[in-house]
Amino acid sequence: MFLWADLVELVRHPFSGFGLIDGRRRLAEGLAALALSLALPAALSELAALGPFRPPANLGSLPSLTAQGADIYARWVYQNRFVLPVYGLLVSGGLWLLAAALIHAIARALRGRGDFRGYLKLVGYTAFVGVITLPLVIVDTGLKIQGNTSLESQIGQLLGLLGLAIFLWQNTLLVLAARRHYGLSTERAVAAVVGPAGVVLVLVVALIILAVVFAIITQPSPAL
Repeated sequence: MFLWADLVELVRHPFSGFGLIDGRRRLAEGLAALALSLALPAALSELAALGPFRPPANLGSLPSLTAQGADIYARWVYQNRFVLPVYGLLVSGGLWLLAAALIHAIARALRGRGDFRGYLKLVGYTAFVGVITLPLVIVDTGLKIQGNTSLESQIGQLLGLLGLAIFLWQNTLLVLAARRHYGLSTERAVAAVVGPAGVVLVLVVALIILAVVFAIITQPSPAL
């Protein structure tokens, strides 16, 4: 239960919240926060996979090759809808660990004094901030199960904007965590975080592109 209390404190008072977490919480609790931040959305994605197939909207307005690729990709995603959340959970967990390791290495190179275990704990809580979107994700899951495409599209756009805001806030929290845990100046903490965040972002984009290409290659026929 204290995880949720820590989350509220971290959102309301991030400076003092990180001080409380860094001083009183253990690595296991930070890893539990990270696991929950990954497992809860994955579980909701599994529920949403129970919904019917929804072809991409406005295919007729796209060039023929683009429309065909979008349709093939949508069908590939539907066919693998129960497996993709598991892959997403594993990949996301690996990216968070990679980001923590890169930030730690850069922070120590900048003469930071903290250890990796302590910063990984703070990274787990930073990832946990993402559960703020869960109420909206639950609504989106219900709409997908019902097959309500019109309202689902609007909720999806709102989720995209909220996801971008959460991503920016999490990177800000990573800077605050690095500054406090390693005793760095704000400028050095930003330098320690920006590089690894860029690497992770590039990896995410690359994985998405590979998924699209793989779907098109392995699904030459549009039939289910």
